[in-house]
Amino acid sequence: MSQRQDEQLERTPITADDMERFHRNAPAALARRGPAFVGETFAEAFETLLIGGVPIVGMLQFGWSANQLLLFLLIGTWTAILLDFTKYLSLAGAAERYAATKIDDWHVWVVAGALRKGEREAPAEHLRVKQEPALGAFVDLVCGGIGTLFILLALAEGSGLHVREMLAERSVQWSLAGLIGYQLLLAAWEIARCRRIPGVCETKVALGMRGLGLFLLMFLVVILRESAGETGEISRGVMLTVNGLIVALAIFNVVGLLWLRGETGWMRDYLAEQRRK
Repeated sequence: MSQRQDEQLERTPITADDMERFHRNAPAALARRGPAFVGETFAEAFETLLIGGVPIVGMLQFGWSANQLLLFLLIGTWTAILLDFTKYLSLAGAAERYAATKIDDWHVWVVAGALRKGEREAPAEHLRVKQEPALGAFVDLVCGGIGTLFILLALAEGSGLHVREMLAERSVQWSLAGLIGYQLLLAAWEIARCRRIPGVCETKVALGMRGLGLFLLMFLVVILRESAGETGEISRGVMLTVNGLIVALAIFNVVGLLWLRGETGWMRDYLAEQRRK
């Protein structure tokens, strides 16, 4: 979040309870910024890169249509949503532990960010984040479902949406098989890992994030469909832009590790100084 956006949020003082929670959780939050965190970030970034990058290659190399680009995006996103539900239902305890840990870590780094700037207040929304898996599931199923439905209707209107024809191309089939296979392997590895250490393991479940993305994408697709006239053709250039932004997000997540080095180094020095007192 930019500094301007941060300043627009309602700010609240960092209380003694916030500082006590910060000092209690800071060592563990710092420890989680290790090799495992880097590996997880790269794995997730690679999945995002596949979802956004493969359609670009498909269009440039194999002449995929804009509809095929969008269909690939929908299938990849819904596969990820369904796998998240599978992980949550089979590893509810691990998912809840992960969410609770991430909330504690988020609080730690929000307070750390304020302390680095010499401030004693922070955005209230950032300090009071809560775990809401039911809301996340609602967003994925309802908002994501509505978004997908309207996207498909926008594509089908006028020109017709022939999913079988779009999936008939060998390049599309192999690309989807590679993406879905990678997603399945990641989920299977995560479930197997947590089954070996029950009661301790944590697993990431991003409920709500992808459904919100589909809901926002709906507005773009519907607007483009209305401006495209009777042909109903979605602009390939715009779909390339959408997929390009997804690729940029994957790259940003990896490059963001470099930005976190300064924050992590400050925390390491801060905790060392606190131990010397």
